[in-house]
Amino acid sequence: MKVMVVGPDDPMQKKLLENVMDAIHELQLECKLDVIHKMKEVLKIEERQIILTPALIVNDKIICQGHIWSKEHIKHFLQKECSKDKSSK
Repeated sequence: MKVMVVGPDDPMQKKLLENVMDAIHELQLECKLDVIHKMKEVLKIEERQIILTPALIVNDKIICQGHIWSKEHIKHFLQKECSKDKSSK
């Protein structure tokens, strides 16, 4: 599973990243985690889709944007996406 946290290096992005990392650790998931906060890279993502930051993108789907989900909400979604990944193999 590919997970991206996108947004400027500010307190909102840091909190989202913290929640995502905690959720991944607690669920013991193996995934690729990218943190993107350089505006040049954020703009490349915006070319493909409308995005507000901070944003959480899993397997190229925007999960949340412009706000921060709780760790429990992120865990629920990651479990759902992980089960989709396993069933498609």
